[in-house]
Amino acid sequence: MSFREEEDGRDLRKPFLHTGSWYRMGSRQSSSVMSSAQIIRDNSVSVFLCVLIVALGPIQFGFTCGYSSPTQSSIIRDLGLSLSEFSIFGSLSNVGAMVGAIASGQIAEYIGRKGSLMIASIPNIIGWLAISFAKDSSFLFMGRLLEGFGVGVISYTVPVYIAEISPQNLRGGLGSVNQLSVTLGILLAYVLGLFVNWRVLAVLGNLCS
Repeated sequence: MSFREEEDGRDLRKPFLHTGSWYRMGSRQSSSVMSSAQIIRDNSVSVFLCVLIVALGPIQFGFTCGYSSPTQSSIIRDLGLSLSEFSIFGSLSNVGAMVGAIASGQIAEYIGRKGSLMIASIPNIIGWLAISFAKDSSFLFMGRLLEGFGVGVISYTVPVYIAEISPQNLRGGLGSVNQLSVTLGILLAYVLGLFVNWRVLAVLGNLCS
């Protein structure tokens, strides 16, 4: 193998991003984080495992997007909501997602990508529990807003994290896992919504948090 081919082979394992505080931390923290990322990049099995784990975030995103469709009639009937109130319930996830997306960059800068994903799981868990135990519209609205905030953080953090840990020769395929997981989450919400009550479906949404 020529020197040129060896150099190209090493380039395939170089990180995609070289800017931002992820690479400008204090010397000790930066070296430990980068060495950990390098170990992951050098081991394809570890990369695939990490991507599968973080893919639960986009599945949560899709599940949140799809939840309101199969549950509309049963929630309106059980809680006595008007169509306008249910429309507000459905749209509040978008409001929360906007706030979460704006905050996600700063959160990721301060506590890192994995920390951001762990933080995002907290509003998601609380939001699904609020919906599953809701007795009136206020709990529904609060839960939906919290879910939206969580998926707003996820929508930024997961693609960046996957890009950072993936070797160059796998980055394109692994990057597509994010969008695939979103559509899978929507599909799960639609299919499971055919067979279970809306409260049970909200509990199932917690499994991806």
